[in-house]
Amino acid sequence: MVRILLVEDEKVMAKNIAFFLEKEGYSIDIAHDGQSGLTMFQNGRYDLLLLDWTLPKMDGLQLCRTIRQQSAVPIMMITAKEELMDKVIGLEVGADDYVTKPFHQRELLARIHALLRRNQQQGQMNESSLEYDGLRLDTGKMVLVYGERSIPLTANEYKLLEVMMRHPQNVFTREMLFEKVWGTTAGFSDRTVDVNVSRIRKKISELTDRNYLYAVRGLGYRFGESG
Repeated sequence: MVRILLVEDEKVMAKNIAFFLEKEGYSIDIAHDGQSGLTMFQNGRYDLLLLDWTLPKMDGLQLCRTIRQQSAVPIMMITAKEELMDKVIGLEVGADDYVTKPFHQRELLARIHALLRRNQQQGQMNESSLEYDGLRLDTGKMVLVYGERSIPLTANEYKLLEVMMRHPQNVFTREMLFEKVWGTTAGFSDRTVDVNVSRIRKKISELTDRNYLYAVRGLGYRFGESG
């Protein structure tokens, strides 16, 4: 059974979400503040996290950032913030998706299904790894490896890099990458792709002190050698 950790300080909303998802066959644990959510995550095994943005003791952004340093578990932010930059910030700290309050429970369910499906597909890759010039993408563990060091990737970071590493030197438009990773062009945003690519670049740089991802002016991105 899929286990979900829901961190939501509005107790009525948390109860309603948990009741709905449990009817759909999920196992739900609830925390009502960020610190409790972190403790529960560290002491349990979860397949997906639902994090509210505004939480007592530790807000959802800090909680997301902290968990992302420890794990590549899929994370969905639940937020009442509708501004584009707020959503971008959520993606920048490591969230894989977000849903804006108020939302229909069926929308939440569809997003959960999509996120879990992407994560499962990535875990079912036949190849154990992809490698390019010393940089290795572990397709089973969703981590980047260089020499003796490694760093975890989120589900979306992993899929973006996997797509480009399979076709080094090919140029991908942002819309092409969005469709391959999110499975649709609905809700397409250049910024969403840019944020995830920026995070991948930072992680590659931390591992290698080199750059493997390049922006192609007016087109998109490519993975490979410079020049």
